[in-house]
Amino acid sequence: MYCKNCGKLLNEGAAVCLNCGVKAGNGNRYCKNCGAEPDPLAEVCVKCGHKLKGNIPTTDVVDSFGGAIKTCFNKYAVFEGRANRSEYWYWVLFNFILIVLSWTGVALLLFIGSIIPSIAVAVRRLHDIGKSGWCYLFFLIPLVGPILLIIWYCTPSQDGENEYGANPN
Repeated sequence: MYCKNCGKLLNEGAAVCLNCGVKAGNGNRYCKNCGAEPDPLAEVCVKCGHKLKGNIPTTDVVDSFGGAIKTCFNKYAVFEGRANRSEYWYWVLFNFILIVLSWTGVALLLFIGSIIPSIAVAVRRLHDIGKSGWCYLFFLIPLVGPILLIIWYCTPSQDGENEYGANPN
């Protein structure tokens, strides 16, 4: 687990960062009371009993077309955390299908409604390889930017936990 204030790696089960003194777990993945990293589906921290309502599960493994669509719509505007390659590319496939079917009014509305989740999953995918979400703006650089982004989107996840969260694989 990493300190949400200074980014230093914390010792297992640490409640306070020894580098900056900030209480561990100030992110949405950690217990805000004791800093422990509970099961993402838990409603109560096993370590201290604190209610965890409002935590956003960030370690769900998405490895199916339907799972990616569900996850991206559930995390409609969540720009923090990580998204694995399958989540991102299944979402791209879903949007491609919507573009092909955009002659129907419903598909066009779904496509327009999927713009924000598309940006969010792209940012989470960049987080997964250790890049800042601001790198998404590289698409504004003609020719070179989109090619670089495609290469990054195809890059395997960083092993273990990085500053954006646990490995989603």
